Amino acid sequence: MIKQSKTVGTEKQLKILGTAIRRPVPVSEAEAARGVHEQLHLAIEVENPGDKPLHVWASRRAYDYDTTTHVLTLYLTEHTPELPPGIKMISNHPRTPKQVVVNARNSATIDVPVPAVMRRRIPGQGFGMAFVEEPIVQIDRVDLHIQSASEPIPSLDKENPVEHRKRLRAHGDVIRATITPTETKEY
Repeated sequence: MIKQSKTVGTEKQLKILGTAIRRPVPVSEAEAARGVHEQLHLAIEVENPGDKPLHVWASRRAYDYDTTTHVLTLYLTEHTPELPPGIKMISNHPRTPKQVVVNARNSATIDVPVPAVMRRRIPGQGFGMAFVEEPIVQIDRVDLHIQSASEPIPSLDKENPVEHRKRLRAHGDVIRATITPTETKEY
């Protein structure tokens, strides 16, 4: 299922055409000892059916993986789920995302690295929680949330985190699509 684009005034929204998954390259023993994890790479194909260029977010803001349904959810938007109860954000410093320009009536492929493991909170001792890492091994569908706008979002100096996050959330539109990966590309 892919959500179709809809016309907003005279502009058309971004279309998500498909995605391909490249399996991770194993990390060296030295990297693994430093806590470096393998990363999957999703190649997301998008299309701009409109008459003006679109600035498409290309930075992963959040992700989730359901081990039962094998659905990978990927957020290339500031519109992400709320933190779970009991988790407090320690460092609130939102960053301006990397953006890719997709010219009018053109398409582009966005390469998005995603950790090959999902870190989940479980009951534990100490603060009452612990974490376990679950590998992302099988992906049957990818639920994509991608933000784009007709103008880029600039980085502003001396903007507090609340103002910055508010500006990021108000920037453009978010399109969502749930897609079955069309192919697996190897490195």
